[in-house]
Amino acid sequence: MRKIVLFLLSFCIVIAACNKTVKQTLDYSISNDAAQTGVYDLYIPDTGTITMPFLVKFMSGYPQDSVKLVFRGAPNGIKITPDTITAIPTFTADFQFYTNFFTHGSYPLTLTAYTPTRLPVTYNLNVHVVPANAASMFFGALNDSNACTARTYKYSATGVNSGYVNLLTINNFGGYGTNVNVNVIFNLQNNTLDIPSQLCGNGSTVIGHGTFTETQMVIYYDASSTPTNPAESCVSVYTR
Repeated sequence: MRKIVLFLLSFCIVIAACNKTVKQTLDYSISNDAAQTGVYDLYIPDTGTITMPFLVKFMSGYPQDSVKLVFRGAPNGIKITPDTITAIPTFTADFQFYTNFFTHGSYPLTLTAYTPTRLPVTYNLNVHVVPANAASMFFGALNDSNACTARTYKYSATGVNSGYVNLLTINNFGGYGTNVNVNVIFNLQNNTLDIPSQLCGNGSTVIGHGTFTETQMVIYYDASSTPTNPAESCVSVYTR
């Protein structure tokens, strides 16, 4: 009888072990760009508070594992609150960056992701401190080169103060003439540019988008017509 009891007990232990769930390594992605392709440099104003969202997306593995994001290495004068966020993906971690008349420039920092089922992953990036009105970086004379559907050319344009924060007016946009003015909106949260659909001075409608750094704008746009009439799609690179 004792042998039967021991056998049944052993059998139950084996069955329990076989039915035990094995935690699979969590696979996830982290991104802070509009296209959700990865972790890139940050652009923040020299004075004020800006929220920088990071998307942590569940891919596969154990669905109850959390991911902890930790920022380290920010210089004195740049405050990140909170500097640590933990949640179960998919989630968006909103980090707030605070500055008060901080010196313009580029500063290195790290973002490290921790989870119970895999080794930590560290991302090295830079935080770029720019004027609170990012458009002001491009006031004045601009050099531009255009690569369009049927032609490539260079010209000069002018960045004009629109009177609004993070909104730049480009005179002679596309080299279409000094009567052509196009408004460009700066988004510091992902260092992107937006050109809402608008009529410019030569009767054409322009729409586009792009990215910027402290010294350069790259703009992809479509124009319904040009000074020589045909519509075109272009990549325009403005430098100052």
